[in-house]
Amino acid sequence: MVVVAVALVGVAAAVLSRPTTEATSSADPDVTIRCDGSTSVSRDACLAWGDEILALGPPSNTFEMNDLARLVITKPLLGFGSPCHVEYFLQRYPDDAVWDGDAPCHGG
Repeated sequence: MVVVAVALVGVAAAVLSRPTTEATSSADPDVTIRCDGSTSVSRDACLAWGDEILALGPPSNTFEMNDLARLVITKPLLGFGSPCHVEYFLQRYPDDAVWDGDAPCHGG
C-alpha cells in the first residue's frame, strides 16, 4: 500500500513539474494560448489545439472573441478519459477567467 502511495505521489510530482507551453494564436495574434504542463503537449500541438478551440467561436454570449486575451488549457491529474478544462480570459480582466468549459484532450 505504501509503495502504491509513493508511486502515485511520484507520478503526480512528475506531471505537475512539466513546464507550461505557451504560443501566440495563428488565428488571432492578440490571443495567447497556454497549455498547462499537465497536458503534456508540445508548443506546436498547443497552438493547433488552441486554434481549434478558438475556431469554434465563443462558448457563450457573455463576451466577444475579439476581446479575448488568453486561453488556458489544463488536463485533470487523475481524470483518465475526462475532458480537459479550458478557461477564457479577456483583455479587461486579465486575471479572472470570464468563462470556462470542457474540451476533448489531445496528445500526451
